[in-house]
Amino acid sequence: MDWEDIKTLRAVVRHKTVRAAGYALGVHHTTVGRRVEALEASLGTNLFNRTPDGLMLTSAGERLFGVAETFGEALIDVERHIAGLDDELAGPLTVTMPEPLLNALFLPELDRFVAAHPSIELRFDTSLTIRDVARREADFAVRLDNNPPDTLVGKRLFAYTEAAYATPDYLARDPATYRWLGWGHATQGAPEWVSASEYPGNPVWGVFPTIPSQQAAARRGLGLSILPCLFGDADPGLQRAGTRAPVKSRDIWLLTHNDLRRTARVQAFMRFAEDVLRRNKDRLRGRL
Repeated sequence: MDWEDIKTLRAVVRHKTVRAAGYALGVHHTTVGRRVEALEASLGTNLFNRTPDGLMLTSAGERLFGVAETFGEALIDVERHIAGLDDELAGPLTVTMPEPLLNALFLPELDRFVAAHPSIELRFDTSLTIRDVARREADFAVRLDNNPPDTLVGKRLFAYTEAAYATPDYLARDPATYRWLGWGHATQGAPEWVSASEYPGNPVWGVFPTIPSQQAAARRGLGLSILPCLFGDADPGLQRAGTRAPVKSRDIWLLTHNDLRRTARVQAFMRFAEDVLRRNKDRLRGRL
């Protein structure tokens, strides 16, 4: 059996479909299909039942998947432990963080990190899917979270704040005509963030799932948007709505796995990240 085929089996089980498994593995879905077929051929048995709802493990597939999971976790543990022994300021470092934070705070200052550590190859992951540092999907995370995983270690800095924003022309209207720009799918009743606002009775309209799309829609006069003060205050086309002070949102964490925390590359970027965030604390807290 080929280990790549085994990894493909695990991905298909985790992600339910061949296409989703291909995306997670970074290969075309046809490659996933070929690997599954090769694995079945090498064993002389079917590992999946093809159903209208997707691929379902057979009893043989369940047995193999159980062993593959145990073996895969052991490999990840060894790989992570070996990586943690690295004391060289060189090599790749995968950092995951929200893309707006990367663009607004880190990219403008990244040249000084690169100048100080030219042999570290930074690889940024800004996927909306939270990357699992424990599984080596990333080495270091800047996470906005009030309850980070217990499997990670690091440092909590402070909470960023957010407020409601709209264009001056929009705010000149009768507040009874305001509407909120929605973050997610419509549900019965007002979302909690609407109920806690100065305009709890105003309706929610549309779905704008990211900070850039919320900000752009608000700038076009389409409604009120809840934005981190880092972005809302810096936008000349927007101003804060209402009279309330900004409210605290989630905590900012710098996180890695315990096996990696002494790695020179991780320590170097953690120092850099903390410096960037602390020097921009007033912007993040809405004090400017």
